[in-house]
Amino acid sequence: MLVFCCGSVRFAPVLLVLMLVSCYPAACSTSVVIQRDAQFDVTYDDTVTSDNQTIYSYNHTVSRNKTEGVRVSVELMSESAQSPVLFVVRQKQAVLSFQVPLILRGLYQRKYQYTQLGRTLCQPPTKAVAETQFFFVDVSTLSSAGIQYQLRVSRVDSFTLQTDKKFSFNATPSQPQFFKYVFPDGVDTVIVKVNSQKNFPCSVMSIQDIQCPVYDLDNNVAFIGMYQTMTTTAAITVQRKDFPSNSFYVVVVVKTEDEACGGPLRFYPLLPDELLDAGNRSKTLDVIVSPAINSEVYVMGMLFCLGIFLSFYLLTFLVACVENKRYDAPADQRCVFCVLERSLESVGRSRHESLSSVEEDDYDTLADIDSDKNIVRTKVLEPVKNTTVTTRRVTVCLLTWQTKTLQVKICSKCECRDVFSSFNNILSNLGYVLLGLLFLLIILQRDILHNRALERNENTAMVRSREHGICLSH
Repeated sequence: MLVFCCGSVRFAPVLLVLMLVSCYPAACSTSVVIQRDAQFDVTYDDTVTSDNQTIYSYNHTVSRNKTEGVRVSVELMSESAQSPVLFVVRQKQAVLSFQVPLILRGLYQRKYQYTQLGRTLCQPPTKAVAETQFFFVDVSTLSSAGIQYQLRVSRVDSFTLQTDKKFSFNATPSQPQFFKYVFPDGVDTVIVKVNSQKNFPCSVMSIQDIQCPVYDLDNNVAFIGMYQTMTTTAAITVQRKDFPSNSFYVVVVVKTEDEACGGPLRFYPLLPDELLDAGNRSKTLDVIVSPAINSEVYVMGMLFCLGIFLSFYLLTFLVACVENKRYDAPADQRCVFCVLERSLESVGRSRHESLSSVEEDDYDTLADIDSDKNIVRTKVLEPVKNTTVTTRRVTVCLLTWQTKTLQVKICSKCECRDVFSSFNNILSNLGYVLLGLLFLLIILQRDILHNRALERNENTAMVRSREHGICLSH
């Protein structure tokens, strides 16, 4: 224990006075600085006033190949504290400070007070193979009355996440959690997924670079990196090229209010400075990091979809060749084709009359073809209206099937709707373009065949008119 007072260090060097002496100008009172060696996983129950300041000294071994998580937990035992207690954690390359009770603001400047805090210390990488580092926890207040508190510093189990290994933890607005993940060799893209069994309280998952400070509170988690608001599930795709250190932090924060997730809006406080009770906002979550699908899977999926679209082009080309061959056949063969086709159409129309949107007036009937050989078929082709309806239905069915197939293939592997959405949007738009061009080609081919049929019918009618005239003259 080191004790200093203003009278005893009146002629001491100025620097020493500023570092170790706390003295009020109005009244030169005795200020006590207590420094003690502290141990991990030990709870210290102490009291702090404006006349004394306590410094806890910790040491731990830092390795280049292994990162050890350290967490500081504080609870304020005094219920009616006039002034907050300030905790300052001084590390080799970082400083973390927070006050207890902690005041977090919500919507419309609503204030929530928390007397239990838990913060994980930032762990900057070290170049040495192994070294012992010291860090200090300073506790001070301006309250003249004694404020009782509890301090506990512990090591974090599973601070470094493993690939495809699930880890469960609890978080509150005043006790956020973050973990470290290092890209393994041969993995360039991973998907970080966080799950919870409860919709509320609303939470935020953030991906941040390995740097200090770590933004792990509701009022600053959106300042840096990528983040996603979540109720039960959140997933973010992370690429190695975005992080020079080949590692990143996974930060999970529970929000003070649920409006961001569609939750209910709390009542407006009657007084501007009224402190609201936050209630129980603890949430249990699971985090897992898994490799994402590689570029080969993307390429195979795209080629598969393109192959489906091109198969429709091939099928259309074969059908066009068959139709051209049929309409280029001799007249007697075409008549046989007409009889067979009309027979099938009449049977199909009688069976599906209630479901068909096509009227019977759109087709010629050939009921007298057996009794009158001069019956000429005037409508050889299906109308353009029917072709449009059929093609549109085929297009919608194909794109729906493509969407479901991709969702099963990609989402079952990566379990990420965002990846599937981006991948599917590109192929869907490409499918609309390709099938739209195919539709125009079908219309063009139908129009050409229709014009040819009209010319053939006109020629046939002229020939038979001449034959009929010759027969009459004789």
